[in-house]
Amino acid sequence: MDNQVQQFIDLKHGTITIPKALAEEDFIIKRRDGLFAYNLAVVLDDIDQGVTQVVRGADLIEPTGRQISLYHTLKQKPVSYLHLPLAMDGNGNKLSKQNHAPAIDPTAPRQTISHAMQFLGFTLPTDFSDASAEQMLAWGCQHWQVSQLPEAIEITPRFSNGPA
Repeated sequence: MDNQVQQFIDLKHGTITIPKALAEEDFIIKRRDGLFAYNLAVVLDDIDQGVTQVVRGADLIEPTGRQISLYHTLKQKPVSYLHLPLAMDGNGNKLSKQNHAPAIDPTAPRQTISHAMQFLGFTLPTDFSDASAEQMLAWGCQHWQVSQLPEAIEITPRFSNGPA
């Protein structure tokens, strides 16, 4: 592919430089089983849906250069990217179903929202103790700023959804 991308701008982290060897590496477009690979599928899907901004976990920084290369090859304007920090456990594993992280308690939405907001850098108001989940989310939407996100791409939360 002639459109290798070696740098891109992340809306939080600024200029991300991709190692030259990775940027120039051939990557799979169509898998052996006949299905199209993730990088092409996500780019075509975003183009089809008119997506202009992608917000996702920092574990997807690496394929971003490949995806931008595909946009250029398809003569399409690339989307802008914002990579959020990953929540990690004490052993350095991403908190996810894949890694058997404890499930979020659906009976405690206020606690879950509070933890998520703190993780994303919010300083919560003192009067949040009486707020409903809907009020908390509305407040979060009104006060969201990319600049408040933590600088780190991996964070071990100070709280847990699992047994104490």
